[in-house]
Formats: sequence, structure tokens, C-alpha cells
Amino acid sequence: MLIVEDNASFGGLLVALLREEGYRALRAWDGREAIRMARDRRPDLIVLDLALPYRDGLEVLHELKAQPETAHAPVLVVSGNTLALTPEDRLLLFDVVTKPFDIDRMLNVVRRALGDPEQELPERPAFDYGHEHAY
Repeated sequence: MLIVEDNASFGGLLVALLREEGYRALRAWDGREAIRMARDRRPDLIVLDLALPYRDGLEVLHELKAQPETAHAPVLVVSGNTLALTPEDRLLLFDVVTKPFDIDRMLNVVRRALGDPEQELPERPAFDYGHEHAY
């Protein structure tokens, strides 16, 4: 799995969380690195932020889907900037998770994308951690 996220704290947290769940997760810091790594590694899932340096996430998405080496990989957008997605862009995606998000629910989206069984989630009361803490 390839995590494309330029925010060091959030990207590191996401990689650590996925590894703790038993997934092999690599990280790309920007769009150029993401394209290169995806072609070389052919990940089974790409978790993509839309706000990236050098090339925005939408450009990266379109290039990944246009390349035969990476077109098959489901793409999960995890971003606070999903308003930029057109209906055509959304057709290229497996799913969209908007920041801030519930970690357990996000993990179930990853499991579903990879064909793994989802885990039953307990009902919890809503609690607003504030945007800066709710990853």
C-alpha cells in the first residue's frame, strides 16, 4: 500500500496505524515521488491526499489511472479538500474519506478496498476532538 501525504505527522500516523493492522505501507511525500513509487512497487492500494506539493493530488490521480502499471490499484482519497473532485474524478476512486475521520471507520474502508473482512464497529457517541486532533 502506498500512502501519499506531505504532512509529516499525519502521514507517519497513517503508516504506523496501517502497519499495526498488519499492512505493508510505504510513504510518498509528494506527487512526483508517488508516481515513481507506484510504478516501481505496484501497490495494491493507494491512499492519496489531494493537497500535495509540486503536483496536486488530482493530477497524480489522473496519471496513476492512465498508466498501465498503476491503473488497477484502487485509490482512496483521504483529504480535507474533497470539494475539488468532479463526478468524473470520483468515478476513478474507490472511496473518499474526509479529514477529520474516525480511525476505525477509515480502517474498514481500507479493508474493503483490499478485499479483507471489515470489523464490526461499536456505536459511540459523537465527540468533536477539533480538526487539529481528529485524525
